[in-house]
Amino acid sequence: MLVAKNILLRYLPLESDILCTHPMFGPESGKNSWAGLPFVYDKVRIGKEEDRIDRFERFLDVFAKGCRMVEMSCAKHDMYAAGSQFVTHTVGRLLKRFGLETSPINTKGYETLLDLVENTAGDSFELYYGLFM
Repeated sequence: MLVAKNILLRYLPLESDILCTHPMFGPESGKNSWAGLPFVYDKVRIGKEEDRIDRFERFLDVFAKGCRMVEMSCAKHDMYAAGSQFVTHTVGRLLKRFGLETSPINTKGYETLLDLVENTAGDSFELYYGLFM
C-alpha cells in the first residue's frame, strides 16, 4: 500500500482525496463470504468539507457491513503483509507441489494444510511475485 500511497501523493493535486485500501482476502478466501475478513484502510488525505468526509464514510460502510475494518498506516500494513502473506503463499505453493490429496483418515491439521493449498494455489503468480517484492 505504501508504494501506491506515495505515487498518489506525488502525482495527485493537493485538492484530491486519498484513501488507500486493501481487502485482505482474495477470490478464494472471500468467495463464500466477507464476514469477519479484514479490510485495511488508511485515510491518507481527506478534505475537511462534510461532503468529502461523507463520501469516504459511505464507501467504507459498504465493507463495514461484513468485514472487520482495520484502520492502519500503509507502512504498517506492508510490514505485516510481507511477513504473513508471503509465508502463507510460499507454504501453500510448496504444498501444492507435494501433491497433497485428501484421504479417509485426514487429521484436522492435514485438513488445514489442504485448505491452505486450496486458498493460495488459485491465486496468480503475479500476486505471489508482488508479495515477494
